[in-house]
Amino acid sequence: MNWTPELLNKVEDFCHSGYTNAQIAKKLENDGLFVTKNAVKHVCTDHHFSRGNRSNDDHGNIQKVDGNEKESVEQDIDYNDDETIRNARITYRYMSFRDKKKKSPKQILKYAGYDPDKWILVSAHPNEWTVTSANEAPKWNFQFKISIKPKTQSDLSTDDLIKLFNEKIEPIKLIKTGISGKHNLVIACSDFHFGITKFEDIEDHFNDLIALIHEGWKQIWIVQLNDLLHSDALNSSKTTKGTELDPIDFVQAVKDAEKFMFPIVEESYKYSDEMHMFDINANHDETTGFMFEEMLRVKYPHMDIEVNNDYRKVFMVGKSIGIIALHGHAGKTKAPMLFATEAPDIWAKSTYRMALYGHFHKEVVNDDFGLVEHQVGTFKTTDPYESKNGYTMATKKMECFEFDDSTLKAIHYI
Repeated sequence: MNWTPELLNKVEDFCHSGYTNAQIAKKLENDGLFVTKNAVKHVCTDHHFSRGNRSNDDHGNIQKVDGNEKESVEQDIDYNDDETIRNARITYRYMSFRDKKKKSPKQILKYAGYDPDKWILVSAHPNEWTVTSANEAPKWNFQFKISIKPKTQSDLSTDDLIKLFNEKIEPIKLIKTGISGKHNLVIACSDFHFGITKFEDIEDHFNDLIALIHEGWKQIWIVQLNDLLHSDALNSSKTTKGTELDPIDFVQAVKDAEKFMFPIVEESYKYSDEMHMFDINANHDETTGFMFEEMLRVKYPHMDIEVNNDYRKVFMVGKSIGIIALHGHAGKTKAPMLFATEAPDIWAKSTYRMALYGHFHKEVVNDDFGLVEHQVGTFKTTDPYESKNGYTMATKKMECFEFDDSTLKAIHYI
């Protein structure tokens, strides 16, 4: 084939009009030139001819197969004048998609016209074939079928959940009261298990904690050791690992947690020179606890609220009190060495060192290895599992720790 400038201009015009390689070959054949679609492809590639605009309107037909919605994009290539451009656009759209080396589920869903934030790809099956007859040139056909299902709460990613939590949150700006103090307060929030625990069950504890905060403080640290919520699922009751729990009303659990935590955060900010808050991963609410902390961060954007997707954190209170915080279900026995290894600067500067954890729902203190291990209790309501197995004898209380700049001064039992 002698690709003259005139012929190249013709091919380029066809490309700009959105014709496929096979269609261009057919057009040239009608002009008395026999050219394969591969030859056309090479010419278009070598001369960098661009294709016409894609159509975003042609998504094929939706079919029901075994109860699942499926996308079928199927087109017989014909060359009737009324259909040529439309067919070319559909074909070009399919060919452009097919030529991608790797296709993610998100790309496939977008190609088929579905929102990846709302649908999950189950399967995808492309198919191509030609049909020949005695009096006509071969016709190329293509078909692309996908099986999809709508996303449910359990299918949502962390980013999806963050988006859902934050959609309707109104940021709040608070004003300091001017009341503070010389000492620092660490509020250990551990194992509240809202869902089992109801706000009305612990209202007296709540009032006592608010009164303590109102005394005024230099620093207040709200340490969310978590298991704030009893369940890590919305429509069932189970731990992060999937262990089935006694049924709870999750919606009410979140409301009770909000009713308790929102005022604690707000009053701590108003009655201190500095307020800090962070969370730790736990075994009951690794996802929902994380999301609750993210909600607090968005609700109070001017506060130092850290969303900590980790199993421990080392921090410094005052000038020289070093504390490692854990939930207690992972890494507890290694806490002293983890502190010294992972935060050697804080370890070296500390005149008082503490490991703070919960998980076991009772208070235990162990002063050894240059570090005081303090396992905190909880005012959690007894659940049926604890009642059955006799885990009912621990004192129902939480602890708040008062420090000056260099050592522990008092423990407040709430």
